[in-house]
Amino acid sequence: IVVIGSGLAGLTATIEAYQTAKKIYKDEIEKNHSFPKIYLIEKEKSIGGNSAKATSGINGALTKYQKELGIEDSLEQFSKDTLVSGGNLNVPSLVNTLVHDSKDAVEWLSQFNLILSAISQCGGHEIPRTHRQAPRADGKPSPVGWNIISALKNYIQNDLKDNVEILFNTRVQNILTNDDGSKVIGVQYETTNLETKETKQDTLAADAIILASGGYAHDWTDTSLLRRFGEKSLENVPTTNGPFATGDGVKMGTAIGAAVVNMDKVQVHPTGFIKLADPFNPTKFLAPEALRGYGGILLNSEGQRFVNELSTRDLVSEAIFKNCSNKIVRAWLIMNEEGAKAFDIGSINFYAKVGNIHIIDGVEKVAELTNIPVDTLKATIKKYNEDADKGFDEFGKTKFPFKFADDNKFYVSAITPSIHYTMGGLAVNSVGEILKPRNKVEVSELLNTPTTVDDQVDLKPVLALYGAGEVTGGVHGKNRLAGNSLLECAVFGRQAGRRAAESVL
Repeated sequence: IVVIGSGLAGLTATIEAYQTAKKIYKDEIEKNHSFPKIYLIEKEKSIGGNSAKATSGINGALTKYQKELGIEDSLEQFSKDTLVSGGNLNVPSLVNTLVHDSKDAVEWLSQFNLILSAISQCGGHEIPRTHRQAPRADGKPSPVGWNIISALKNYIQNDLKDNVEILFNTRVQNILTNDDGSKVIGVQYETTNLETKETKQDTLAADAIILASGGYAHDWTDTSLLRRFGEKSLENVPTTNGPFATGDGVKMGTAIGAAVVNMDKVQVHPTGFIKLADPFNPTKFLAPEALRGYGGILLNSEGQRFVNELSTRDLVSEAIFKNCSNKIVRAWLIMNEEGAKAFDIGSINFYAKVGNIHIIDGVEKVAELTNIPVDTLKATIKKYNEDADKGFDEFGKTKFPFKFADDNKFYVSAITPSIHYTMGGLAVNSVGEILKPRNKVEVSELLNTPTTVDDQVDLKPVLALYGAGEVTGGVHGKNRLAGNSLLECAVFGRQAGRRAAESVL
């Protein structure tokens, strides 16, 4: 089994493939098959991808952690929130799997000592369901994506070292198929020696391949998918993605005839940190959705609120572009100490250390940093507190986690919308099989079909090819909810790993 990509989707698929094989490898199967070897191929020098940078959490409905906190949720509401955010361009069967498997996915992680008992309500969610670890007692940062990746990586490198071989600095160039293209049979790859810069090409036969290579939110290459499908204005928008997010899996999949879905749906996250000492850097740290979930408010350069901070990402980004005229600092994100501590004071202090958050005592100092008149700030805070007491405001906000006082300790960030996620990708079904049109279609036509696949009856599986995570499309529709990215990786990574193991034994 070959797994391409070592973010959360790839790590989850690797572990689930091993654990599934372990369960069924007995009796007649043991007599007739050798235990499958798993190859985890990563083009970078380390494991993690964009998953390691995730900071808001992973969604789950009806989890034991929700029950412990007295949070009443439902699968129906979670499905509705996902579909509303996605503009009903989601593939319904994928949403159904995402939602119904969410509880098991969150609780599956507990076997790696990942206790995701802190829950926030992020934008677009009607119920608190975004899980993360509780802040550490020692005050050190506890970033959820990094912690999950580290735990799964350690498990694979220690417990599975006899069954999983990891190839770093190795880029898969092509997926190989049988003569009629109906089944994948291996990969062609190139490994780079970082010291000598020498490269070596080779092929690796495979009984099953799992694509988990991520999206294309940093793809400005010669074959750029962003340039092909995104709006022209995106070229001037920074990104939160690492330079490795170049859509390799989508390109390799379409090269062998796989279908694509929602390729024109590119998420611009409303809050990327602007480091004031380096404001024009095109790559931004993400200012997590959970900062607003724990009471952060957004102000324009005139010191006015202009949006429900807990609306969906597309609506908040649109409001920033419409209401914030300053081209350097689009908007200001302001929290107080109660919110910062509820989020994770260790992570807040890390952001402050690298220059993304400014910790300030009193509203007068906030006025000095932001160049907003202090009387305006006081009036905005007073109005916000009055709205919190009423339980609603003119923007439709009904959740007010914390109120402000003029003498608070403030946590202030300059922010700007940033390319964050690509909802489009390879067509996939609810068990993680990559799909292709039943009738042969040229690659150029596939890549120029930026529409959703409502009906998958005209598609069929590419035999032995599976996918999970951002390389696939359809589950998020036009706009992804916070916390559904890690969930998608865990749910469909498990589906793909399970099916791959079953197919080879």
